[in-house]
Amino acid sequence: MTAAATISASQEQVLAVGAFPSQYLHSSQEQILANVKPTPNISMSQINVYALARGSNVDPSVRAWTFTLDNHNYYVLRLGTQETLIYDDHSQQWYTWGSGDDRVWKAYNGINWHGGESWSFTYGSNVLVGDDGNGSVYFLNPFQDTDDGAVAGASSPFPFRREVYGQVSFRGYNRMPCFGVQLQGSIGSQTNTTLTAVDLYTSDDRGQTYQGAGTLNITTGNIDSRLYWRSLGSMKAPGRIFKVVDYGSLKRIDSMEMLDGSGK
Repeated sequence: MTAAATISASQEQVLAVGAFPSQYLHSSQEQILANVKPTPNISMSQINVYALARGSNVDPSVRAWTFTLDNHNYYVLRLGTQETLIYDDHSQQWYTWGSGDDRVWKAYNGINWHGGESWSFTYGSNVLVGDDGNGSVYFLNPFQDTDDGAVAGASSPFPFRREVYGQVSFRGYNRMPCFGVQLQGSIGSQTNTTLTAVDLYTSDDRGQTYQGAGTLNITTGNIDSRLYWRSLGSMKAPGRIFKVVDYGSLKRIDSMEMLDGSGK
């Protein structure tokens, strides 16, 4: 059952009601097995409700829009309900942005509101976006270390999960030692003292599986600290992929260096 202004059902069994919003739902003497994205007004009498849930509208279309933030020009490509790809014109790299554990970013559309420059001092930017997860309109704040929980259906804000990948490649039949890797950047300047963990994962099978290399916790205010993971074994061709995961402890990553015994 798809979107309609009014839905009225009597003495029947509705397997699923979805792809709303509908302005009004009235039912009598029936069974509703699933009602996804409820209507603003629901009236039910003598029925059995098995599931009542809220979610985004089903939108299989591809959407594209742009915005500028911190002098970076971003191109947003939302692939239906599968994934949201972001292209950064400055770094010339593609990224995946999502809300919560989803790979789809709930920002349905957005714009740089030039008339709202005065608001950027309070809310972090003049980028105004519309959210199809909860129907809200808000500003993007690059200084915020937590995400709005209401977007993903959570009761309170939760930290961003951020993943950065790097690769060391080589050819030949021999193995290359990996004595350790060192991460440099803006470390120790985070404001949230509970988001201090940085995890490193490695993959020697082209990213099919990853092994944990350990968790390091940074100290707030220790801006001279460096993250160093030691004794990471050896690798074979075609090389190794490194994945760094944090939840806001790294404000900026400048470089990651691998020590292989050759002085590099």
